[in-house]
Amino acid sequence: MLVVDASAFASWAFPDEGGDKVSQALIRVMTQEESATSASIFPLEALHAAGKALARGRFTPSAHQHVLRLLSRLPVSLAPTRVSPLEFWNWAQSLQLTPCDASYLKVAIDLKAPLVTMDRGLRRACLQLDHPVITDLA
Repeated sequence: MLVVDASAFASWAFPDEGGDKVSQALIRVMTQEESATSASIFPLEALHAAGKALARGRFTPSAHQHVLRLLSRLPVSLAPTRVSPLEFWNWAQSLQLTPCDASYLKVAIDLKAPLVTMDRGLRRACLQLDHPVITDLA
């Protein structure tokens, strides 16, 4: 079981980004060699990133459609975040994470699963908490 965040998806799906460890993890998910879950915001953040890439000219419309097809076929289940807003805010702030980023880490911690990310703040928080992380960041 892996927990995937939107930065990992973008790194894998966007033609001008990528990393070996993250790409390999997502290929294992796509081929169903490995199961994956994510925070409930995952598809919205991935759509937002793809939309921004299209608007900035990083994608052609056909490349954008390809990324949307990848997103729709990626077998990632979505986990709700079950914690009080005040408790969650305080926890996210203690780790210097946005609530959105913290939601991915919360799911990973709850499931005791490695977090697949290309987000520097999430990588730092995982290292701080001694939680397994799959990343291509140094």
